[in-house]
Amino acid sequence: MKNYLKILPLVCGLIFFALETNAQRSVTKSEKFKPQWMSKLPKPSNATFNYIIITGEGATLDAARSNCLKRLAANEQLRAAMHTSSDEIIKTRTEPSTGISQEYSQKNIRIVSEDIEFNANQVDEYWELIRMGSQEVYRCHTLYAVASSYLPPVFDAVSFSRKYGARGFVRSIIPGWGQLYKGQKGKGAGIISGEIVLIGGIIAAENLRASYHKKMKEQPRHAKTYNTKADNWGNVRNVCIGAAAALYLYNLIDAAVSPGAKRTIVRKTHQVQMIPVACTEFTGIGIALTF
Repeated sequence: MKNYLKILPLVCGLIFFALETNAQRSVTKSEKFKPQWMSKLPKPSNATFNYIIITGEGATLDAARSNCLKRLAANEQLRAAMHTSSDEIIKTRTEPSTGISQEYSQKNIRIVSEDIEFNANQVDEYWELIRMGSQEVYRCHTLYAVASSYLPPVFDAVSFSRKYGARGFVRSIIPGWGQLYKGQKGKGAGIISGEIVLIGGIIAAENLRASYHKKMKEQPRHAKTYNTKADNWGNVRNVCIGAAAALYLYNLIDAAVSPGAKRTIVRKTHQVQMIPVACTEFTGIGIALTF
């Protein structure tokens, strides 16, 4: 049991060391926590556009942002409208050696490529200054809303919030889950590790207290010594219980009120569009209402 108490802090220390080592790679960043959209893209409310993430790197932040735009342009310009038309011509060919005439067809194919103009909105960005050995590079992640059809795109109204309220509180019933959900990985791992250590301490201390209490009955002449040790381990158990309860209460309050990673709030855009309509029977204007 004593070995168990020694191993638990070592495991928790390794967890924190791994988190710290990973954090040291980032010298500076635009926000304390990575925004939610980096792990889960928001869902567009209609089919006229999609959300995409473009990542660019550079020696400066402006260079990284510029590379994001270049990659966005390259990504979209790969899409082109290819129009093809063909004409089939029947010709006659006579073999000089035999004098026999034979018909054959010749197909002329014409390909026309037209560039597509695309429409995109920059919704948000997150950047880090990354240290790679002796070199430092800016890495910029940009969230774009990009038109996906020939119709005028109806982009959503997007806002952001770092408050989670009941979302974090409900998840914090399991210690640390609320913090992990909010993007607070270090704090969430710390709460989970702390509760594991304290619960392990409660179990170990209670077992030792019970063991000394049993020895006190089995060896009456050493009852005073064993009773003192049993009381001491009982106090350790009580301290661990109090600490575990306090940490759990902190976990609940923190998950409900502390700001977390920036989460995306998508609101549909209400819009009326007038679209020209032409067919064999009539020509007119169609009205499209998006809500």
